[in-house]
Amino acid sequence: MKRLLLLFSLVIIGFVYFTGQKTDESPRWSFNPQMIAAQKNGAQLPVATDIGVIAPLTDSRVVYTPREMLVINPSIRVYPSLNQQCEIYMTRDPNNQNILYVASQNIVGGASINAGTYVSTNGGLNWYGSDTLGAPSQADQRGDPGPAIDKNGRFLFTHLTSTTNFGGLKGMGANYSTNKGVTWSSTFDVVLDANCDKNLANTDNSAASPFYGNTYMAWTSFGTTPGNGRFSRTTDGGVSWSTPIVLNATPTGHNAQGHDVVTGPAGQVYVVWTAGVSSSPFTEDFVGFAKSTNGGLNFTTTENAFDANGSRSSSFNGWGIRTNGFPRVDCDKTGGARNGWIYVVTSQINLAPAGTDADIILNRSSDGGATWSTGIRVNQDALNNGKVQYFPCVRVDEAGGLNVIYYDNRDFPSSGDSCTVYISRSLDGGTTWTDQKIADHNFKPKLLPGVNTMGDYIGCTSGNGKVYAAWMDDKTGSASTLFQTWVGSVTIQLNGLNPFNIQTPAASSRIVTFPGSTTPVTITWDTSTITANYKFIFGTPTLPTRRLTIPAGSNSITTTLGALDDILAANGFTNNGTATDSAVGQWDVWAFKAPGAPGVDSMKSTNGPRAITFRRGVPALTPFSLVTPANGTTITTSVFNNSSININWTRSGSGTRYKWQFDAPTFAGPPIFYIQSGNTGFDSSISIVNSQLDGMLAGTGLNPGDSVVGQWRVYAYRSATDSLASTQTFALTLKRQAKGDILVAYDSTVANCRTSRDSITTNLSNLGLTFDLFNRGTNTSTNMISLRGYKKVIWLGEGTSCISPVQRDSVKAYLNAGGATVPTKSKFIIWSEDVGYNLDRTGSTNLDTTLARQYLGFVFIADRPATGAGLVGLKGINALVGQRDSCAGPWPDVLRRSSTNSNIFLTGFRLQSNLDSVNSIGRQATNYNTVTIGLDVESMRNAVDGPTSSPVARYLKMALDYVDQLIVSTGNEASMIPDQFSLSQNYPNPFNPTTKINFAVPKQSFVSIKVFDVTGREVANLVNEMTTAGYHSVNFNASSFASGVYFYRIEAADFRDTKRMMLIK
Repeated sequence: MKRLLLLFSLVIIGFVYFTGQKTDESPRWSFNPQMIAAQKNGAQLPVATDIGVIAPLTDSRVVYTPREMLVINPSIRVYPSLNQQCEIYMTRDPNNQNILYVASQNIVGGASINAGTYVSTNGGLNWYGSDTLGAPSQADQRGDPGPAIDKNGRFLFTHLTSTTNFGGLKGMGANYSTNKGVTWSSTFDVVLDANCDKNLANTDNSAASPFYGNTYMAWTSFGTTPGNGRFSRTTDGGVSWSTPIVLNATPTGHNAQGHDVVTGPAGQVYVVWTAGVSSSPFTEDFVGFAKSTNGGLNFTTTENAFDANGSRSSSFNGWGIRTNGFPRVDCDKTGGARNGWIYVVTSQINLAPAGTDADIILNRSSDGGATWSTGIRVNQDALNNGKVQYFPCVRVDEAGGLNVIYYDNRDFPSSGDSCTVYISRSLDGGTTWTDQKIADHNFKPKLLPGVNTMGDYIGCTSGNGKVYAAWMDDKTGSASTLFQTWVGSVTIQLNGLNPFNIQTPAASSRIVTFPGSTTPVTITWDTSTITANYKFIFGTPTLPTRRLTIPAGSNSITTTLGALDDILAANGFTNNGTATDSAVGQWDVWAFKAPGAPGVDSMKSTNGPRAITFRRGVPALTPFSLVTPANGTTITTSVFNNSSININWTRSGSGTRYKWQFDAPTFAGPPIFYIQSGNTGFDSSISIVNSQLDGMLAGTGLNPGDSVVGQWRVYAYRSATDSLASTQTFALTLKRQAKGDILVAYDSTVANCRTSRDSITTNLSNLGLTFDLFNRGTNTSTNMISLRGYKKVIWLGEGTSCISPVQRDSVKAYLNAGGATVPTKSKFIIWSEDVGYNLDRTGSTNLDTTLARQYLGFVFIADRPATGAGLVGLKGINALVGQRDSCAGPWPDVLRRSSTNSNIFLTGFRLQSNLDSVNSIGRQATNYNTVTIGLDVESMRNAVDGPTSSPVARYLKMALDYVDQLIVSTGNEASMIPDQFSLSQNYPNPFNPTTKINFAVPKQSFVSIKVFDVTGREVANLVNEMTTAGYHSVNFNASSFASGVYFYRIEAADFRDTKRMMLIK
């Protein structure tokens, strides 16, 4: 019996290994137990053998920013041990700012997972704790720590659960401690759901809230498709938790993940998450937001509060670690000027204001989440400098300062070297920032033993005039990799107000403003104290009668005459030459101390007020000239050209607005184009994207290749009825670029796809064919252009990047619009190793069987992994007949012909030569012809026994000839004689209850195919007869058999082969 069980186990392992599976593409963020638990039976993971010690710094660093003094204290390793401490979060007691709680996910003894608890009761000076949660049972800890401390000082710890330590996921659970983390309750099962992932928790710490003391948690469940958010609350300090509710309905093609929760000043509950695309690499696409005003009983949800492009990676920045762009959130509850503001931070890339390397981005809401700001780049190092910032967290401190903590490698070589921990701090709600290094040492990110991460996340909190950061690194002095928890802190030094003087403008100054003017205006005064805020005040005729109040965060206001003109206009000033254009009055400045600073709350300048006159100037229309484009210029536009066309002229009088005009052949009646310049008309230029102008010309009925010859000029306006034309009118020809013969679509975000693009366009040029390029983007892209008018379309994939839903619809419309003759048919060639995996695989988020089977004429069988030296053999069937080629994979698609008529095999796999194992298929329909090639262009290679010419050139010519109907079917592919005996993997596999087995016979032979169970007992005889040369198939019906692994074996002449299959009922 033991031998039988061992054999069965080996069979299962072998089945998974030999049938070939793709790299884990799960979007889940919890540790895969196979990474660690699978190694417990045999070689245990390496464990640190010494705790290691590095000499801690004993001196603080003092940093002066423009508004405050920061004392950066030495970092503290809170609990030295031999266990790996990772996934760090931090919180504090809402009623005792000295009590700090750091929770971590720990790998204990190199073999199991648990929860670290590290506590300080004296503001971080000393720490105690444990690497395991002191609960009655240790077996149900499964990671993803989510700590909180409620109004009664009760510690709460939420986490994933497991039936056996670090075994399969069971659900989501929580424990509580009434003695500051020394001992813990048994785990309360919040939900039994093996699809749970990535939780966080927070407590309502506002004494004025009707829900004061409630604690909330949010997480993801992948039990639905798409994955949605879940939410639960406790109103009794963690003794029990509510039945989870569903937070949102994630848009198709995405998964909600990375939830964080915070409360507002009046007890509002806010939850944020990212919606990542549901296919690899699962990039965070936008941030969702949910709000409850009844203590978490129900929520109103905004699925896309604002866009994002997260920095998620499975191998980040040369370190090999995983990262994500999940959001962290906090809310201002200080009662100050920004009370109630919500702040969300993410790590993003390639979406402004983020650059080409990962940056920390802040979005904020001042109205309870109804609207959100555009992104603000938090880290202040140079943009696009190759340095990365990741895993941020955010904290609004007790004085209203906004603090963001994150990992940062700005001080080191860009990729694969060291990094450290930074704090970015803002005193104006996130508009401006100062950065400081909060860690007193550096470390090199690397993988924890046995997993694909160094540990995730970072923690922060504040209290008693300090901001705290908690992180993990391996700078321990240990001889082996040993990640430990560190805490750093910054002491914020606040000062009282000091007397100060106003400086500029001088007494009795006169300031004349004009609409749109960019001339700078600066108002200055002395600094009262570096933490002060100020207000500029103007009154007429004296200060008590106030007309203007402008707040300032520093000792100056820098604006423009145009911006000041807007302020004056909003306060009743006119600019029509009357007495109401100006006002004579006085100005002064008041200083206001920061919350918590000593001394008086406010103070007026010592030498104010001063006399000043404000006047709104009347714009003058003066002659002006055209500059560029020069007279007689021709501008060629293209739907693919995204460069800017710049049109410039000199200025008329200050405060005038401008409109550019174009008409043809000369100006007579309403012009063809009539466009206001930038900056609401005040700029003496306009900038139009070339492709946008091409669309405007198309809207007038101008066809590609045609031109319109006309003129351009500009009008200056000081009112709707008072204007002046430019002194010149320049001739201008606008021409739409003719379409190329072929449109080549590619994904510019993938380097190999750009390589494929270049290879195809080079070969098209060699064939004398013209082409246009279209950057289609990723599988979720909405990029699209009209395909109509192109003789042929070549669509290039790369890896999992193939085609997006909106593009699929456009392709089908293009194919349907073709004519009935060969020259007028639509012709489409798709060249992608995952075309079948995307379009015809059950469970694909990009499934479109209509496009795959009806239009392209194929059915997806499987991915065929590269074998041996990494190459897959190919050979021609109806095209390139008998020619041998190869591809480097890694996952070319195995296809078979669909039931649609008029489609043929073009090329196939050499080692699996049968009708269900081909690689390219052609389809000729009434209105269109298509070719599908299930591999990527850049992966093509020469075979050692094949032609030496370029395989890309030959396959391209083959595809072009087929869609032009220069290649036709030989009639009956089944009549072809294979090169060798072969036995194919059954399809489908696993199966229930029937499956098909293909085999090839190169010469007439007696063939036997039998089926055996795992004990070696024969259970079926499928073939036992003389068989003619050719490709054959046989069905196996296992309706009377039990689930399990079976083997089938062929014997024919001297050929023997055995394969595995699995029946699952």
